Amino acid sequence: MRLVVSSSPHWHVKLTESKIHLDFILALIPAVIFAVFTYGVHAARIIALAISATVISEMLIRKLFKKEFTVTNGSAFLVGLLFALLLPPGVPFWVVITGSFLCIFIGKELFGGLGNNPLNPVLVGLSIIRISWPHYFDMNMAAVNYDLGFNFHFPLTMLKKGGTEAISGFNLWDLLLGRQVGGIGAAAILLLIIGGIYLLLRKRVPWETPVSFAAGVLIMGAIFWAGNPATYANPLFHLFTGNVMIGIFFLSTDYSSSPFRRWGMVAFGLGCGFLTVIFRAWSIYPDAVIYAILIMNLFTPLLDRLKNKPKFIDIFYVEKRQR
Repeated sequence: MRLVVSSSPHWHVKLTESKIHLDFILALIPAVIFAVFTYGVHAARIIALAISATVISEMLIRKLFKKEFTVTNGSAFLVGLLFALLLPPGVPFWVVITGSFLCIFIGKELFGGLGNNPLNPVLVGLSIIRISWPHYFDMNMAAVNYDLGFNFHFPLTMLKKGGTEAISGFNLWDLLLGRQVGGIGAAAILLLIIGGIYLLLRKRVPWETPVSFAAGVLIMGAIFWAGNPATYANPLFHLFTGNVMIGIFFLSTDYSSSPFRRWGMVAFGLGCGFLTVIFRAWSIYPDAVIYAILIMNLFTPLLDRLKNKPKFIDIFYVEKRQR
């Protein structure tokens, strides 16, 4: 029996890690259904393979490191599910397995396991395989063999190559309904919003990070759009394309790698939104949400030092007692 000593105050709650992760998984089920309905057995294969690989990787690594098994808390399952939903259809099975292993080993267990990772483990694995094998992440080529019933060109690639004239065929309603190429589940914008609202209502994620992330995308998108509307898309286009929506609710809100103080959350979310649009405009990547969040993860320890300003009544009370 271990005695854990920590500073007060102490507040006993019935909430557990497994319950938190279960809510995140439930919030992603609509996106999973969308992926399977749109891409069929290929999406089901990617999801099953990624989840199996992350769960098995965690078991083997913790066995090798002689650590307690934690697979029952659902963390590895959630990492695999999020990783799968960010992948394009038709990606080779060995890329899925390699990326899943990297998510667990480098992204989480190398730092000591759940709660110790300074970076989002999903994005660590995804960024490594995306840099190593970029041709598998060409969304246009990934979707060309599927009868999707809508434009199979990646809207962000078309924007980067041809400006706003090239994306005139897309309307915001179609983008919101997921009628766009992207990650097999990341393109389900409306369903991800519904899942995010579920997490907010269940109080599994704070509202400050998602709201400030969305605000950052809209503000920076409006600045670029006002400067050159022929080259840069309107802010809502940025909000409803690529990995922004899954990043807002499911990636930027990772407990271990994001701030826990209110103003830190606001600064973190704004930074993610600003960097997303800046990278889309000036970098070689059409969609750079994963790199925007990873960079802001590095600033989390600094942002956690942004303390909430005390209320006037609190200051008055302290001064009165000191007298």
